Parts: sequence; structure tokens; C-alpha cells
Amino acid sequence: MAITNYKLNDARMFADVADNLAIIIDASSGIYFGMNGYGTGIFKNLLDGSSVDDVVAAAQQLPGAPEDVATSIQAFIETLLGFDIILPADAESTRPCELIEKDAQYDQFVPTCNEYSDVQELLYADPIHEVDETEGWKPV
Repeated sequence: MAITNYKLNDARMFADVADNLAIIIDASSGIYFGMNGYGTGIFKNLLDGSSVDDVVAAAQQLPGAPEDVATSIQAFIETLLGFDIILPADAESTRPCELIEKDAQYDQFVPTCNEYSDVQELLYADPIHEVDETEGWKPV
């Protein structure tokens, strides 16, 4: 049986969406990831409980969608899995998917997620990494 639902790997990742662009920080490595608008829409819908089939169906309904839209979405999901950003979810959901037409068209129906390490040292030096689970963070 194919996995159809995913969730954020919240044991390692922190995700935020601003101006319809996702930024995900890997707290264990200090590496961060950025997505284009179309990728962000897919990512948000997956995290909100839409199944992969629902995301594909929504993308196929958009004007200008290429025939291989399902392939590009699956490749995007494989990228997210490869970066450990998402994990398979236990429960299936039937939440409808809502993609933004202009984002899909602007990004030519190619969702992307890029890895960045340019601020890795700064993120890793952040004292939040030195928080004791029982006592909390104690500034020096």
C-alpha cells in the first residue's frame, strides 16, 4: 500500500510560511530549506492533511497543468523525504487540497525545495541549542 499522507518531522524541523514561501530549519544541523511558491502550496496542503492523491488532483485541475504533474509532485515529495523534512503520517485524511493557480503557473508547475548551509554556523551557535529539558535555558 502506497503512503498517501505526510506530516512534518517536528522532532528535527521547524517550519514557517511567510509571503507564501516556506522556510524549514533543521535544528539538528543548522541547515535550512527554502521552497518556491508552488512547492510551498503542496507542502502546506500535505501538512494540513491533504493526501498525495488530493494534491495531484488539485494540480491537474489548474489551467496549464502538464500531463506529468503527478510525476513532478512525487519527485518533490521524494526530495522532502530525502531531506527528512516530512515523515509518513499514520492516519489518512480527506481534507481537500487548495493550490494557488498563479504560484503553479509562475513556477511552471515545478515544485522546488533547496538546501542552504550559509548560516549553518550562526544557527548552530544559537544558545537555544543549549537548553536543558528540565531546567530550561539559562542566559549567561
